[in-house]
Amino acid sequence: MIYKKIKYLVIFFSLLFLTACEGETFILYGESENWAVHYEVKKSTDCQPTSGYIKFIGNQLIPEKIEYAISNSSGDVPIEENGTFTLPNGCTNATKDSEIDAVIKWDNQSETILLTNKSK
Repeated sequence: MIYKKIKYLVIFFSLLFLTACEGETFILYGESENWAVHYEVKKSTDCQPTSGYIKFIGNQLIPEKIEYAISNSSGDVPIEENGTFTLPNGCTNATKDSEIDAVIKWDNQSETILLTNKSK
């Protein structure tokens, strides 16, 4: 009987520990006249892993490629048919209180979009 209780306590504390170690995730988001940027950051101790996307929301034709710069990530990349570019996984030192500029250039145009915490 006591072994059963110990077994359940070990399982409970293991699950509690694993849940506590799971990093908090927050989303920095911003929109302009032509673009929406969704930048997801998972809090961790070393590098804060990032993912997300850039989506064309303008009224003109979807550009074939863009040049972008967000935090430590940048590139000259093609846009998918649906107007979306999936950001590569990266690292940042952003916090949930950070405000980050996303710069997007396309077809001799440029926009700077302020990304802020979506859950504030």
